Amino acid sequence: MEKKKSGSWFFKVLLVLFLLYISLTIAIEAGYYEAKLSEKTTITEEAMEQFEQDVKEGKDVDITDYVSDIHKDYSNSTTKAGVAFSGVVESFMSKGINEIVNIFKMLFT
Repeated sequence: MEKKKSGSWFFKVLLVLFLLYISLTIAIEAGYYEAKLSEKTTITEEAMEQFEQDVKEGKDVDITDYVSDIHKDYSNSTTKAGVAFSGVVESFMSKGINEIVNIFKMLFT
């Protein structure tokens, strides 16, 4: 008869979190984030050159032609629930810490 390991799920979750941490660390160290920022900067420099060229040629210029607002909204019900949960935890922790400080004030005053 085999015994089930009661803590195996804990170690599996821990392993997944560790692998996620390692992969994110490697991505940061490899310069992935900086490369993406550099790419945005290059696009901006190209847009500035195009703007300057259009001004030299006397064309009507509009800022919307040169600025690209690439904003993706990734919010969904899960992220909204996470934000609400973190707000509740923050409120609870703030009140708890304030109460502990007040207790220490009463004890040492």
